[in-house]
Amino acid sequence: MKKIFNYLMLAIFSLFVFSSCEKDEPELFPSALVKGAYVINYGSFDKGGASISKFDYEKNEVTNFFDQQQNNGVAYASNIQFAYKTGDNIFLVGNSPDQIITVNPLFVQAKNGVTDQIAKPRNCVANGKYLYVSCWGANPDWKLMPDSYIAKYNIETGAVEKKIALAGGPEGLEIANGKLYAALNYKKSVAVIDLTTEATTFIETPAVSSYFLKDNSGNLYVSLISSYTTAATKTGLGYINTSTNALTVYELDNVSTEYASIMAFSKDKSKIFVAAAAYNANWVMVGGVQTFNVATKTFAATPLVSGISGLKGVTVNPADGNVYVFVSPTVTANGLMKIYDETGKAITEKTVGASPFMALFLN
Repeated sequence: MKKIFNYLMLAIFSLFVFSSCEKDEPELFPSALVKGAYVINYGSFDKGGASISKFDYEKNEVTNFFDQQQNNGVAYASNIQFAYKTGDNIFLVGNSPDQIITVNPLFVQAKNGVTDQIAKPRNCVANGKYLYVSCWGANPDWKLMPDSYIAKYNIETGAVEKKIALAGGPEGLEIANGKLYAALNYKKSVAVIDLTTEATTFIETPAVSSYFLKDNSGNLYVSLISSYTTAATKTGLGYINTSTNALTVYELDNVSTEYASIMAFSKDKSKIFVAAAAYNANWVMVGGVQTFNVATKTFAATPLVSGISGLKGVTVNPADGNVYVFVSPTVTANGLMKIYDETGKAITEKTVGASPFMALFLN
């Protein structure tokens, strides 16, 4: 009986020690190291220069080339087109060479990039174990884009399982109500793919589209932009009721034709900030940030900020609601990150990498 008692006490002690160690074990990605705004710098097309700038907004400190610091000095070979976080993975969509780079929340590369299974990737969105990637194909004609598609990438196996044909140059992606929505950059439609059957239908639009925002009800806002290849009858924001796929258009001139972060919700999602810019006589992109009121469905009479040369994108910090505006005077020199409060008051300005266009906020 005594021996049995001793064994029982040993088992209880071991369980206590194991539980204590488990509780004391540090986080895999400590928030103190991860928290911040990570600026995605595109670089110069086909010449590299892509990088990540980390901005600690609590300490007001920028670390440029943060990606190289975290990866033993190794620089990205591709130009980073888009960044997306799901779970403990951050996917960086790169062009020239084409690849999907997987990093963890410390921006340490977790696995070799996918290269031979995709061609000209643009954007991505996750659903369960799959990452859906919009691709323009190996030999785009820049008119009808007949060979573009959606790559269905298995996050667990690291392989593209299927390519869903989708002509028209799919760009931004979003998922709502079991359907994948794809903005088409070369066709006046938004594609809707049923994720169960993979059947595709289309929502007719007055202009080509590029980027989505999803509201708290699972409905979508889509940017409607002018195009050199496809004439638009209206530009602005489109609102898609994802239950009926009905489209309502709210007109705005000169919605930015940049490829990623051209609009962002305010912290409370009561407003949408939209980058709007056009080329001046010297072929410099000049514009500002317009404000759309979600409740009244109207744009403010005056822009939040204006007169910005080289406007690339806009993002909102979900922690404090500040508006980050990305500026690239040239494609080879360092860019700027200008930060404003929600009223348009300037807070600070930071030098970041070449051609900044978006930021991920991690904590």
